[in-house]
Amino acid sequence: MNDRLHAAARIPPAAGLNDAWLGVILDLLAAHGIRRAVLCPGGRCASLVLATRAHPAFVDTLVCTDERSGAFAALGIAKATGEPVLVVTTSGSAVANAVPALTEADACGTPLVILSCDRPRAMRGAGFGQMTDHAGACRAFVRAGVDLEDPQDCAAAFRAMRDALAAALARGLGENPGPVHLNVPLGGRFDATEPGAPVCAATREALVDDTGAAAVAPGRRTPGRIDALAHRLPLRPGLRGLVVAGPECALDPDTLADFCLRTGFPVIADAASGLRAPGRPDVLSGFDALATPSALRTQPPELVIRFGHAPVLPCVQDYLLAHPAPTLKCSPQDVQADYLHPRFESLTAPTAGELAALAQRLEGGDAAWRLAWRTHAQRVRTARGAVADRLAWGELVAARQLFSHAGFDLLQLGNSMSIRHADMFDDGPARRRVLSNRGVCGIDGTVGSFLGAARSGCEAGLLVLGDLALLHDLPALATAQRHRGCACLCVIDNAGGAIFDFLPLAARADYEVAIRNPHQVDFGLVAAGFGLPHWRVEDAQGLRAALDAARRHDGASLVEVKVPAGSARAQTARLMAALAMLG
Repeated sequence: MNDRLHAAARIPPAAGLNDAWLGVILDLLAAHGIRRAVLCPGGRCASLVLATRAHPAFVDTLVCTDERSGAFAALGIAKATGEPVLVVTTSGSAVANAVPALTEADACGTPLVILSCDRPRAMRGAGFGQMTDHAGACRAFVRAGVDLEDPQDCAAAFRAMRDALAAALARGLGENPGPVHLNVPLGGRFDATEPGAPVCAATREALVDDTGAAAVAPGRRTPGRIDALAHRLPLRPGLRGLVVAGPECALDPDTLADFCLRTGFPVIADAASGLRAPGRPDVLSGFDALATPSALRTQPPELVIRFGHAPVLPCVQDYLLAHPAPTLKCSPQDVQADYLHPRFESLTAPTAGELAALAQRLEGGDAAWRLAWRTHAQRVRTARGAVADRLAWGELVAARQLFSHAGFDLLQLGNSMSIRHADMFDDGPARRRVLSNRGVCGIDGTVGSFLGAARSGCEAGLLVLGDLALLHDLPALATAQRHRGCACLCVIDNAGGAIFDFLPLAARADYEVAIRNPHQVDFGLVAAGFGLPHWRVEDAQGLRAALDAARRHDGASLVEVKVPAGSARAQTARLMAALAMLG
């Protein structure tokens, strides 16, 4: 028997049409390497939720209260494991709540499979409740979508359904990975588990010899891609080159680190690239390398190699815009344009072998150029540490301590201030994984994404996010109740949207209420309502003690770091003024 998929094996004699239909769908998903699922229960999807949990191929099933945080949890699992993840939703408005996560998955090339359970087609537009256009809700953010016909008790219908789903999955799990939407109408007026007649013997017998659809083959790579690039880019030893690693490089960190070392290029690495670690002297913070005046800022590289999303800090972006050097952009999916580079060459989904071949052509780099970058960055790093040592309690002091605290092998960075402060101050211990949601740079779904990632090969996870980002994702705390293993949610409470303090709009009338949006939420009561341990800290000693306590806790916990409103802007101004005097 074919061990990838055998349709008849999933249709026992007593199976009703809905159960048989869903059994074949689950077999097909398993054949395409999908082993993890996030289940958002409802009446219409109840049969599928129960069947997924019972299916032997699904090794990890997470039940989530709401679809929005559930879809983000699936996103976190997919980013942490590199595997496609199934999300099951029910009928009505449910699937629309998954759209925020789809926007991020689409931008990051993350393979999510959204399977929305629907009512029969005859009920569409007929005034029945819990009905909406599932396919239309997701269309803009998926690689492929299928709106199936109603289940039918004939072998031809089963085969047509399977072929349609396999074609959609091939588009989402192939050379250009990303989300896929499968809409599955099911029989039953009120509930898809309503009993129906068993699938007829003729249908089951006709499917006995079907081997079904094979798993998606790996995307084809054009042979000799590095040789071809050598005709269009300066690929030679001794170049004055620069590697720029932004968030989410989508490569194994050790493979990427080995590539950077072999090129001999200095590396400007965002904290969310996962590249920063002790013992890598040429992996530099963009802040240390480019935030202060230096001769290096006026020297153009001869070649730039880009990984990941755009670097977060404006000083790194400004340097790239000022020096439009020949550029190689390495991405997990095809990229047509990049605002930092008017022209560039692409290397889509490079293999470890291709990176090794590319490094061999560049080996050595320009030693004087590399040393100049390293020396300057180290000088700035030492100076910023000395300035930070003299700062009173505030947001920068808290961030510096957070990112130096040992014991967490997963670090997830919230957007807005958290990821920027990590770029400034993450000189901490080596971590197994650093994650972020930089596809569309939103603050929603941060907690859900973290909880998904923290259940996937993580010993102890630390999430650093702002107070508004936590408020955006409070329903995910219901998922946190069920988490096993250390997962510390550290919220920096700076009384609203502190990132806007750095913009000219901060001087506008009504800014404080209408834009910065302060709140009076008691996070201690929030944590108590969800049954989570909570520590509220207002100084460095308390923060150290709270992080140590959270690290010892087997489960999710909330550390609330209270800092003066406006301290980020004030302390940043003081830091930059001191560094400007370095000359």
